[in-house]
Amino acid sequence: MLLAACLLWAGSCFAEDMRFVDANGYTGYYVDAGSVTYESVAACNATIAVIKADRNRMFRYTMHFDRGKGVYQILSSEVLRYDTKEVLSTGGTESGVHPYGIYSPMKEIVDFIYNDLPHGDLPPEAPDETADAAALPGPGELG
Repeated sequence: MLLAACLLWAGSCFAEDMRFVDANGYTGYYVDAGSVTYESVAACNATIAVIKADRNRMFRYTMHFDRGKGVYQILSSEVLRYDTKEVLSTGGTESGVHPYGIYSPMKEIVDFIYNDLPHGDLPPEAPDETADAAALPGPGELG
């Protein structure tokens, strides 16, 4: 029952374009489809909401995802009361980059962003610096 209320609330209270991704018990995961910016075919930024209905809390994050490396980083965060939308705390950039596993909600979010959201033309893939360095001639091959 609480999860159903969570789904209805998230769809109606945001000015953003929040899309339901997944749920686990009383926790729902959402992506603001309008916030997604693609840096490359493997990296993007997005606003994510994690709603914990049983704790009366919503955690809203601006996050950077690199699906090529399987990592994410929190760029900013807010904790809100679920029922009143009152902001209880805010946070800045978290310095750490965190890996996500194959069954992680973060992987579900990344898969949703890249597979289910319309994204138009993605920026070109950044060249692999290691491959570029390997292609350079060695000292004895220059001339």
